[in-house]
Amino acid sequence: MKGIKTRKYFTRVMGWGVVAAALGIGAQGCTVMDQRSLKELEGAYGVNKPKIEASFASPWLSPRDIWRVYLNGSDPDGDIRWIQVSLWVPGGVMTTARIDVDPDQAAKMSGYLTLHSMDLPESLLRFGNSDLRLYVALEDRAGHVSERVVLSVSMALGSIQEGPPGGRFQEKFLGEVPVRFLQFSPTAGIGTWP
Repeated sequence: MKGIKTRKYFTRVMGWGVVAAALGIGAQGCTVMDQRSLKELEGAYGVNKPKIEASFASPWLSPRDIWRVYLNGSDPDGDIRWIQVSLWVPGGVMTTARIDVDPDQAAKMSGYLTLHSMDLPESLLRFGNSDLRLYVALEDRAGHVSERVVLSVSMALGSIQEGPPGGRFQEKFLGEVPVRFLQFSPTAGIGTWP
């Protein structure tokens, strides 16, 4: 009798352990969005929108190189939370992604994003002469989004990437632009973003 009770207890504990592990694995990468109203969020974080003050990216890039996109941004309320990015390439649009901003840069931000061109579709790298556009905006904790900037680059074999104007941007890594593309059916429209 004691062995049966032990087995039932062990089975129950193991069952709950599997459920807990599955929930933990399923929740990885999820962001819990704040469910408060805009008025409540503005009361907690402020009413000001973030602003991209300056941006720079080389207009030329050799295939398989890493493109650096420099940004200076600020928010009077000091609550910049994300950098929103979306990438357009011939034949596709990347899903909009959010890159976390370090808390020490929530009021005044300066640094660079990277885009690894080797992560792009092979057809773009093989032929060169491809143009890319990166759409960038800042989002704060209250949900305010800055005006977006559009940075373009042409990929051509043998191109040398230009550096930013001296002393204008910090050499601080802000994050990597992920390359994930939306899938469209041949008859579907692209929509309004970017």
